[in-house]
Amino acid sequence: MNKEIRSLFQSFYNACRGFLYCVNNERNIRIHITAAAYVLLFSFFYDFSFAQYGVLLLVIALVIAMEMMNTSIEALVNLISPSYSGLARIAKDVAAGAVIVCAGAAAVVGVLYFWNIPVFAAILSFLWSHPFCLFLLLLSAAGACWFIFRGPGRVAKQLTEKKKR
Repeated sequence: MNKEIRSLFQSFYNACRGFLYCVNNERNIRIHITAAAYVLLFSFFYDFSFAQYGVLLLVIALVIAMEMMNTSIEALVNLISPSYSGLARIAKDVAAGAVIVCAGAAAVVGVLYFWNIPVFAAILSFLWSHPFCLFLLLLSAAGACWFIFRGPGRVAKQLTEKKKR
């Protein structure tokens, strides 16, 4: 029994390691995570049902999972075909196309759920009347840009390189 539990924990550990690899090394997954965070943040201004939140969470998970599958397919294709191959290009392009399909569907769900001019006005009014919240939103946008373009992996690498010098 103890070996089975250890094996279960090891599989969860490996899955988390794969997710963190993607976050540290793939800019597009950081874009999706950032978009998901803002979607969930602004969803509190809407009167969504549990079912609508369920759909939001499903499309967010689908896009992130598909991005992870794309990363794994690209790594596998690079391993199998290190030199240029037309078939390798097709495999990579199709995997990337699957991400685009999921992201497009998520965008449609987002427009259907969030396109509401009175709620936009209420959000702007809230931010205008709470300058500290506006400041935090702008600060988070700067942090989001840093997260997307620099990524946590690069920062960790830079810190370890500075320690070596």
